[in-house]
Amino acid sequence: MKKMLKNNLRKITVQKNKQKRMKKMNRKIKRKISVKPKKIFNKLLFFDKLPFFEKSLLIILLAFMIIYLFYLRDQFALKVGVVGVRHETNIGNNLLKYAISVKLKELGYKPYIIGILLKRLNNVEFINRTTNLVVIKKSFSEIKEDDYDILMVNSDQTWRKFDQYFYDQGFLKFAENWTTPRFVYAASFGKDFWPYSKEEENIMKNLLTKFSGISFREKESIDMVKEHLGVTPEFVLDPTFLIEKKYYLNIIKNFKGNIMKDSKYIFCYNIAGSKKIFNLLIKASQKLNFEFYHFPLNNGSSIENFLYYLINSQAVLTDSYHGTVFSILFNKPFISIYSEKRISRFKTLGNLFHVNERVFLLKDEIDLDLLIKPLNIDYELLEKEKRRSIDFLKKNLKSKFNG
Repeated sequence: MKKMLKNNLRKITVQKNKQKRMKKMNRKIKRKISVKPKKIFNKLLFFDKLPFFEKSLLIILLAFMIIYLFYLRDQFALKVGVVGVRHETNIGNNLLKYAISVKLKELGYKPYIIGILLKRLNNVEFINRTTNLVVIKKSFSEIKEDDYDILMVNSDQTWRKFDQYFYDQGFLKFAENWTTPRFVYAASFGKDFWPYSKEEENIMKNLLTKFSGISFREKESIDMVKEHLGVTPEFVLDPTFLIEKKYYLNIIKNFKGNIMKDSKYIFCYNIAGSKKIFNLLIKASQKLNFEFYHFPLNNGSSIENFLYYLINSQAVLTDSYHGTVFSILFNKPFISIYSEKRISRFKTLGNLFHVNERVFLLKDEIDLDLLIKPLNIDYELLEKEKRRSIDFLKKNLKSKFNG
């Protein structure tokens, strides 16, 4: 009996000693963990023992290593061939090419902006400077299958039959036998009716079998595509909505305009060159006691000029889709005037952002006081639509689908 008690007592003592050792060990571990991260960092890099010069040298070396890693990321980034309508002077056309290039770079890709070059070149200099511009000289057959990892049909009126390059620009006919993944982002017809024959429909249907995804920037066009081509596009925002405002502000950072400080004026972007719109601008200027800036559609119509005068204005009068987009982005009270042939693109913006009261036909009675009525845009909704549009981009950039 005594022997049993001794054994049990010894076991209890051993267990207690074990528990004490465990507690001691835990305290040591806690002390080590509680050491400040800065001290650990210093010890790991021997910073506490290094002279100032060697510390500085090590920091510079680390900085170069980070820069080199970014360089390597760029070198090994997937190349995206962004095919769009011809390179020309149109402000919106150039800004959406710039915007999609910025967004694709942010997502870790290397974009190349591809298109036929027109002779009117004053804004091509801007996208040549700010993007990787690829000019098609004669034919899209100049592009080879191994040039790009992904092909993308960009936004604007890429599904409008401007010229003989229609199937190449909008449907990548030049690549119909390639295995390269491809998709369409924010296409547009530029018209509010179905303009194609049965024969043309069949060509489109055949080419679209290779695409992982199709999207449109006009909600009203989605039903037309579904009816005639048997596919249902997703609705997405125009590329100019996808990037932060800081990128546009950076474009005009060093631009010097001719406006006086604190001057109040209406910015007019009248792409049709309509005398009626110009007369409306004069009338608004007189009624509201504002000056006005009528944007020139000639050699003075640079991207910098457009952004500078719109961003610094008090209000915007325009017949342009992108004039309306940038008014929304920069919270400018605006009036948009559209023709009956181009109603869908304005209708989509009006319905989405609840600004239908600001969108008119030229024959309508126009309330000029809207130019001094604050804009009431739901910017949380804009951010939500932006995220959804970027998700479409991400999903299709990662897709391996090739028909």
